[in-house]
This record gives sequence, C-alpha cells and structure tokens, in this order.
Amino acid sequence: MKNIRSISALIALALTAALALGACGANEGSAPMGFKEISNDGVDYNLYVPDEWISNISTGVTAAYYSNVDDSNISMITFTQSDELKTPEKYWETYESSLAALFADFEYVSKPDKATLDGADAIQCTYTGNVADHEYTIMQLVAAKGTQIYIFTYTAASDKYDAHIEDVIAILDYFEFN
Repeated sequence: MKNIRSISALIALALTAALALGACGANEGSAPMGFKEISNDGVDYNLYVPDEWISNISTGVTAAYYSNVDDSNISMITFTQSDELKTPEKYWETYESSLAALFADFEYVSKPDKATLDGADAIQCTYTGNVADHEYTIMQLVAAKGTQIYIFTYTAASDKYDAHIEDVIAILDYFEFN
C-alpha cells in the first residue's frame, strides 16, 4: 500500500510546482486545552492539532498525522500570491486541472464553495482519488490573506476519513493568523 504521507507530499509538491514558498512573522498564540501547536516561528499563523496527533516537519510543510497505524493527516502550506492568483477561486481554477493528473478517478464529494479561515476569504472542497488501487478522500481549504495564499489539506484513506473529521474541524476552528 502506498503510504498516505507520500500522497500528501505529492499534493504539496503539486501545489508548489508553480509557486514560491513564502512566509513571514512569528507565532504568538497558545494552544487550546487538549491541543498542541505545530507551526513554527517561520510562519505567520498558529496551527494546533489534538495532543495525540504526531507532528511531521520532514517534508518542510507544517503537517501532522494521526498515528503510525492510521496515516490520516493534515498540512498547511503558504505561497506568495502572483498577480494571476489573487483570490482563492483563481488559485483553484489554476490548480484543479492538475488533480486529474495526480489522482486516477478524481471526483468531487463537494465542489469548491465559499468559506473562511480565521476571517479570511477562502474556498473549500472535498474530493476522492485513487493511487495504487487505494482510494483517498481529501478536503482542501484555500484562503487568501494579504499577499499570501494558504492551503490547508486533510488527507485520509476514504474508509478512515470520517473518523477524524471532527478533529479536522476543530483544527480549522482553532487556526489563527498572527
């Protein structure tokens, strides 16, 4: 079975293919009870995950996964916006076509729709895709704030997606920009 963290790394690489990684600022938040901060001083946001989740910075992306047995994971990447990608919708229009190349049988569970991330304009969608005969469900939220695009991704084997969605909703609820 292909490691789900590798799938998440592929998604992150696809997201970074045309854009330069950029971030600034320092963290100032404190973790809510039962959560720990996984973001570092090199980013301009605070990202918290439940205490039992395992931080994973090996890919250079702010990320965490549920356990060594269940690779369900979240990640956050940040890009400096280009003139063509000033809104979450414009970014998604550009990125969407690469999903079909990345995942066999790409299919929306929920199409991109307006959302917010700590008050910033965003879009959110959920989709499925197959890699090496395994189906994954991925929820992505793309937000724009200032000169940055923020992409939050939750990836799980489709049969484990619902097991962690409440944690993921809490992670997004506790997210804060500095």
